[in-house]
Amino acid sequence: MSVELKSVSAIILAAVCGFGIPKCIAQSAPESTASVACPQRVSEFERQRNTAVRLLKAGKAADALQALSSAYMLCPVDYQNAYDLAVAEVHAGENDKARSLIVELLQNQNRADLHTLLGRLYSSEKNHRAAAAQFQQAAELVQSEPNIFDFGTSLFKIDWGAAEKILRFGIEKYPTSVRLHVALGTALYGQSMPDEGAAILCKAAEIDGSDPHPMEILADTEVIPLTLLPKVVSLFASLRGRYPNDGTLLFDYTMARSGRWSGSKDVVPPGFVEAISNALLLNPRLPQAYYVLGLVNAEEEQYNSAITLFKKAIELKPDKDEYHYRLAFAYRKVGDESAAKEEIQLFRELHSRNSAP
Repeated sequence: MSVELKSVSAIILAAVCGFGIPKCIAQSAPESTASVACPQRVSEFERQRNTAVRLLKAGKAADALQALSSAYMLCPVDYQNAYDLAVAEVHAGENDKARSLIVELLQNQNRADLHTLLGRLYSSEKNHRAAAAQFQQAAELVQSEPNIFDFGTSLFKIDWGAAEKILRFGIEKYPTSVRLHVALGTALYGQSMPDEGAAILCKAAEIDGSDPHPMEILADTEVIPLTLLPKVVSLFASLRGRYPNDGTLLFDYTMARSGRWSGSKDVVPPGFVEAISNALLLNPRLPQAYYVLGLVNAEEEQYNSAITLFKKAIELKPDKDEYHYRLAFAYRKVGDESAAKEEIQLFRELHSRNSAP
């Protein structure tokens, strides 16, 4: 581990260790890929191992589990088979078995891939501090782009500022990594820094103009700083040219160009409704498009049409609290107080649930 990453990640250690999670394991064990042969049972081991590999290649991880387990019993010191068994157990939800096996392997070999696997196991259990501790050890052992990305993003549930520091380190080391830029942009938005977050996402989009993911993340925030609006619109326009049949991109481009994600309260711009409707023709399962059209209808006091659109948005995304709030408002406008109260109650329940840490 370089001095630079060690000094950066040192600030994280207190945040992820010592909070009721297992002590960092096998820190002094040597990195090794050696395994001891099992000559007495080698033929049967190879038969089970070959069966497992064939099933894994066919995408049948659950079926491979039994063969991997049988091979492990025959030759527990074969590292690759033991690792594949642990992976299969994690995928099968057999976390206790997988955890025991990974810890046993770590006692002999302090490997980054084992720490990563244990981190993913803890993540599946929503034990975010334990997961971050394991991803940290993996990144310290091997400073690969995936390991730094895993470590940085694992801190999202713990400390946005710490995540930012790790991701900035990663970008210095891997300046062309789109996903490290996207993750940094997310961390900045998480700290209520939308201007810099949007700028980083735009930079990610410029690194690879064929990858729509950075701009999709920016669109998900529904916050575009006014100073960046021309660049954002230009990037969306470029993606629209590449993917003309993508309804989501058409919706995002239309919303960005309208200025509605940049605080504009102006009247509906020309062609806006037509463009959003065309986005729905390309992708009929866009709840946000129905919602936006519902807002337009509500602004124009066409409340019955707004109700239909808001209900369609809720059908596609029932846990979006603001959809229920707007539907309640529309019901109230048409005099259906009972339905309005029901939607307000749903809004409160969902808002409380969505706001919970």
